Amino acid sequence: MKYKVVLTACVGMMLMASTGYAAVQYHSLTNKDGKVVYETKSTKDYVKTETKDEAARFKAFFEVKEKVLKNGEAGLFYMVANNPNHETDLGTKVTIFHDLSQLRDKITDKSIKIADNINGNYTFQKADVIFKNAQEVNPPSSEEKKKMAEKLRRQAEESNQGYAMMPVEMTDQFFLLFATYQNGEDEIGVDITNLSGKSDPTMYIDEKVEFKQEKVQVKGVEMLHTEFAPSQTHELKWVYESPDKKLKYAYTLRGDLNKVSKETLMKLAEGYLE
Repeated sequence: MKYKVVLTACVGMMLMASTGYAAVQYHSLTNKDGKVVYETKSTKDYVKTETKDEAARFKAFFEVKEKVLKNGEAGLFYMVANNPNHETDLGTKVTIFHDLSQLRDKITDKSIKIADNINGNYTFQKADVIFKNAQEVNPPSSEEKKKMAEKLRRQAEESNQGYAMMPVEMTDQFFLLFATYQNGEDEIGVDITNLSGKSDPTMYIDEKVEFKQEKVQVKGVEMLHTEFAPSQTHELKWVYESPDKKLKYAYTLRGDLNKVSKETLMKLAEGYLE
């Protein structure tokens, strides 16, 4: 479920009224065995419903998380308001890298490709990375969750701050990596998502979003090319799987439709497949 939520959030900012793109089509990517490794669906298929309490609590949690946590930190939060079931929220802030060597040292899986430059003239500027925290890697039991929630609830009510937070240790396992490459004022983005393990890598896009999507082949690898009309951006996405299927990463190249062509993105993708 975490993967669904995060991938949905990535397109949340693009929800705009349609002004006439053709009928929406959603596609998926399969591996050499014919198994679906990535897919896009309509938000109508996203069955999770959110109560008013949950929406209000999460909004307040997000604002507090951004204020309280420093980059690269994680915490378990208890919000007093709109929390009838006494639930906690786990939050993480990105780690920002401007030094490419430091980034590569931090990423333990050396099979992940982080380029020095893109197309020879787009150079690395920075990367925002979300690492997994200890509770994501080793989830606590239901009883442990209840004890932590009760402890934080008492702290929150006694402090009169409206919330309480317990620091959570970070791990060196990354979840999302957003790298930016720049040539003058032009940018190309390279996103890498860790889909290893038991995950459901589905990206939900609202049907009101103006977009068109098609499958393409680059050196025999199935990829999805998606154009988003309102923002005039497009992306090329594919999935890498290790030979033993234990590691799986989604790579995405992003650019401005008016400055970087689909053919250019496909050419750039070839460098990641070598």
